[in-house]
Amino acid sequence: MARPILMPQVGQDLTEGKVTAIFVKQGDPVKKGDIVAEVESEKAVFEVEAFETGTILEIRYKVGDTAIVLEPLMMVGEEGEVLEAAPAEKPAPATFSGEDAQTIVEAAKEPVAESQPANVTSFPAEAAREAETAFLKTGTTGGSSPLARRLAAAAGVDIATIKGTGPRGAVVKRDVEAFSRTGGQSSGQSATSQVLTFSGKTATGAAGSFIKTLQSGTGDPVLFIHGFGGELSAWRPFLAHLGIANPILAIDLPGHGAAAATSASDFDGLVASVRASLAAEKLERVHLVGHSLGAAVAAAIADGGDLDVRSLTLIAPAGLGPKINGDYVSGFLGSSTEGALKVWLDQLVHDPASMPGVLVRATLAGRDGTAMAANQGKLAAGVFSGNTQLFSVREALARFAGPARVIVGTEDRIVPPDQAVPAGVALHRLPQVGHLPQLEAAALVGRLVAQTVRSAG
Repeated sequence: MARPILMPQVGQDLTEGKVTAIFVKQGDPVKKGDIVAEVESEKAVFEVEAFETGTILEIRYKVGDTAIVLEPLMMVGEEGEVLEAAPAEKPAPATFSGEDAQTIVEAAKEPVAESQPANVTSFPAEAAREAETAFLKTGTTGGSSPLARRLAAAAGVDIATIKGTGPRGAVVKRDVEAFSRTGGQSSGQSATSQVLTFSGKTATGAAGSFIKTLQSGTGDPVLFIHGFGGELSAWRPFLAHLGIANPILAIDLPGHGAAAATSASDFDGLVASVRASLAAEKLERVHLVGHSLGAAVAAAIADGGDLDVRSLTLIAPAGLGPKINGDYVSGFLGSSTEGALKVWLDQLVHDPASMPGVLVRATLAGRDGTAMAANQGKLAAGVFSGNTQLFSVREALARFAGPARVIVGTEDRIVPPDQAVPAGVALHRLPQVGHLPQLEAAALVGRLVAQTVRSAG
């Protein structure tokens, strides 16, 4: 199966970089450790290393192009392998009506039988690398980059009206910016779209806040909360799968990302820190999307009564039962080399090939010279004890009256995937998916998040 060599993220705020050199061509053999390209950010020039051994099947950028972080620069596979397009998807059902509000969505390998109960819907298994497609067909253009789509959505512009100048005629960041600067004109085309004024809330960078704006937009903001060991930048590639115009915000938890120097000693302290950031930004009405430990934080915040939480989407949530893979937590915290850390990070996914190798290096780089590892260890000691979670949000989730979904992978090796959820909460079980559904089944999870947000009205 083809595997990507990704544009690395070497800084907290880096979203793109310029390709300054490519050292391979299509059909060339490469081995793990080979330097295949050179990319320039605003602050430095750095080398791109192959994390896979194989043959270069496709090069998606040329020298001079702007590449988006954590998107494929090129694809590596077996000699003679042909890249295939991802299969078409079936629409997901609405699940917030009727007496039986809890819906279990099972993905199936076989077509749905006509006699299948009405409240059980099957999805075809999604390709794990659906998120790796950097250019998607839109309108009459040759494609568009994820960043260009987000910028166009934020400006209220139909991206199909913009002429692309990127690889294969794709619409890229500079095209959207030029379109906006000229009042709605691309080179050689007349204006047909109106640029809308943003009317929603974004993060202001207020003192005491670790919330950042990933996408401007209209309507109630959607706040993304990462899990233990993650950071807010990990959500960036997922945004291309949402298809919503709301402002998209994300936060770094204590001991993570830009908040590496801060700490929380228990679950209540963790929740309090997120509340403090929301208060600093004067955000009182939000949708919440959380992953793992961040999902538990989202549920706890929704139960506080001081915020108007419009909807909840909990991905592989902690806090619904007592069990946790304590060996993973210890192994993750104790790993100091790429080889050791990769062994533990591979536990997060069903198929280790879907774990981008660049994330291993980025995780270690984030620890270097910071208090991150120490503060994450302090947090872990306060929320986990061996294989036991020291907190629960089951009752909080049961009390939440708005639209709520729980999305789990049936192959999750970190949090048991078979935990029941309270009545009134939609439950989606995704086969051949581990603890990172937002990576392994990005398009389906993106669609479910969008449905949850829209269902709140």
